[in-house]
Amino acid sequence: MNRPLAALALALAPFSLHAHPHAWIDVRSTVVLSAEGLITAIEEEWLFDDLYSAAILEGLREDSPEKKAVVSDFAAEVIDNLGPYGYFMRITANGRPIRLNTVTQFKSEMKGEQLQLSFTAPLAQPVDPLRDDVGFSVYDPTYFIQMTHRPEEPPTIRSDKQYPCRAQVVPPNPTAEDIARAFALDRGATPEEGLGDLFAEKVHIQCD
Repeated sequence: MNRPLAALALALAPFSLHAHPHAWIDVRSTVVLSAEGLITAIEEEWLFDDLYSAAILEGLREDSPEKKAVVSDFAAEVIDNLGPYGYFMRITANGRPIRLNTVTQFKSEMKGEQLQLSFTAPLAQPVDPLRDDVGFSVYDPTYFIQMTHRPEEPPTIRSDKQYPCRAQVVPPNPTAEDIARAFALDRGATPEEGLGDLFAEKVHIQCD
């Protein structure tokens, strides 16, 4: 896969015709609280698996200007392409979807042999976790890409003031039939919109 196509594959994953999953991303999330205790943004770090990273960088010499340019440009390409799809994030307050503003803060870099994308997703309207039931998920709707928080790096909350809030990850609980269906999907199979939701972690923000 050449570099432009590899980068585009991520953005077009919801509509691709490949098996499920075919790429893996370790997700780190930081919920940002304002001084007033409102959630204003969620910071994301996505560490792509080594095979996907190698596909993006195929044929590039280590420390070459070309490789540095590809790594640097990767974030802008992905963010631009994922914007219409909500950056693979779904945030709710009392079950109501919360819209994101355009992501303007992002970067990509190498972590060993793996690409890492970092960006800040600003909420269009801040929400109050002390008043509202707030949660979010980070996932590919078609499960082309599996995206999970590593147990040793759970979501965190950052604020200049102390608030009695914490983030709890609820793992997905797909049925045996869901798992069999997802892994039976082959190249050429029609992707199922919403399949990824069955395999998506749910992060709940809890405040005492």
